[in-house]
Amino acid sequence: MSRPWPRPAANGPHGAPPPPQPAPDASAGYATVPAAQAPAPAPAPQASGVPQAGAVPQRGGTLPPPGAYPPPGGYGAPPVAAVPRRPDRTGPGILAGLGAAVVAVVIYAAILRFTDHEVGYVALVVGLLVGAAMGKAGGRNPVLPVLGVVISLAAVWFGQLVGIAWSVSGHAGVSFADIFFSRFTTLVDVWKNDFADAKDILFFAIAGVEGFVVTRRTGNSA
Repeated sequence: MSRPWPRPAANGPHGAPPPPQPAPDASAGYATVPAAQAPAPAPAPQASGVPQAGAVPQRGGTLPPPGAYPPPGGYGAPPVAAVPRRPDRTGPGILAGLGAAVVAVVIYAAILRFTDHEVGYVALVVGLLVGAAMGKAGGRNPVLPVLGVVISLAAVWFGQLVGIAWSVSGHAGVSFADIFFSRFTTLVDVWKNDFADAKDILFFAIAGVEGFVVTRRTGNSA
């Protein structure tokens, strides 16, 4: 049976405790050894591809991937200027159309009075005058072309009525006011018999179409 090896004494090779060591003298040039300090905390892990704040890239290192840095703040787009609203010129357009219609009525009636016969092509001039005046004064307006048709047709009709009354007053010796205002129904009957035929209806239609087209075209270009 084997015997265990004797354990060495804990005090020293001769069984006596080691003598105490003298404390180092700072005046003798011996520096004291500072106590062990706790290690600095490791930096928190950063997200993949995002460089650590304050880190200086080393020469020869890899560049950060695109999108790692936020885009630089650029200047914003300039503000869009508000488009000024077009003023409503419906009233001036209507007044201009009525004024042109009065002029057209006088011209049409004078031609009937001094030529003693109707010139249908004058209806085209009536639509042109009314449409140009309304479009120029009223500008772009969806209502004015429709009113241009009505005013053009009315101008052609009143031009024929005024021309008939003017001719009758010159030949019969009756005042124009008496024929036009006191005998207006008789004047309309004369107009139906002498002017309400297919050719006159065609000129009426052309005058209305021309009043619409010219008013819209002139208004869009104004």
